[in-house]
Amino acid sequence: MNLRNRIVLVTRPRGQSDEMVRAIEERGGTAVVIPMISIDPPSSWKECDEAIARIAEYDAVAFTSANAAESFFGRALLLGMDERRLGGVRTLAVGEKTAAAARSFGAQVELVPGEFSGHALGSAFAGKRILLPRGNLARESSADLMRESGAAVDAVTVYTTSGPSGIAAESVVRRVLGGEFDVVSFASPSAASNFCSLFAPHGLSSVPDHARIAVIGPTTADAVRSLGLPVDIVARESTAQGLARSIDEFFS
Repeated sequence: MNLRNRIVLVTRPRGQSDEMVRAIEERGGTAVVIPMISIDPPSSWKECDEAIARIAEYDAVAFTSANAAESFFGRALLLGMDERRLGGVRTLAVGEKTAAAARSFGAQVELVPGEFSGHALGSAFAGKRILLPRGNLARESSADLMRESGAAVDAVTVYTTSGPSGIAAESVVRRVLGGEFDVVSFASPSAASNFCSLFAPHGLSSVPDHARIAVIGPTTADAVRSLGLPVDIVARESTAQGLARSIDEFFS
């Protein structure tokens, strides 16, 4: 219960923050959810719909996030693709959360790498064709590494992300500058980037020193540092429980 009297800002999207909130509260802390990311449909489904129509041409479909799996399979069902056909799609997922999202649609997840490696996936599927549904802000590096390793990769956008605006943006700036939070947590580079953009008029140096920055894994840690913020806590296990546990241990 090392988080007693500690207030943690949770920046995950609503609907994806419940587990983090519970994990913090179980340790005696208070979780405040102010999403730094809004998940929305793409401006056009054209590329995705065309890929779904020729799904049989692909040797595998790879997902690097639960959002990608949910958006892609949700769209496939909307277009009339039944669960039996979905179950026949060779599915690759990065991490247990992504795998669980794919399985919830009846997909048979064949490969769940402990740590995503575009090179490893590309090598394993050299000469094969892979569909990579992803968000609009996804980095090209993963697809490029897969291609360089011999796989043919078609990347399609299945969701878009945007940051807070208006009253929500003003609220988080005011509360952070007021020193309300003991910890600011990030579960993705996008959340960190959107957070930092809110402080452009003030400068990141205005973020109170006592607000510890906690991140869900090394990729997000690198992104946060590149944005000019220090990283105080990196979860050893890249899950909501793992992040809450690492925050708890930091204050022990």
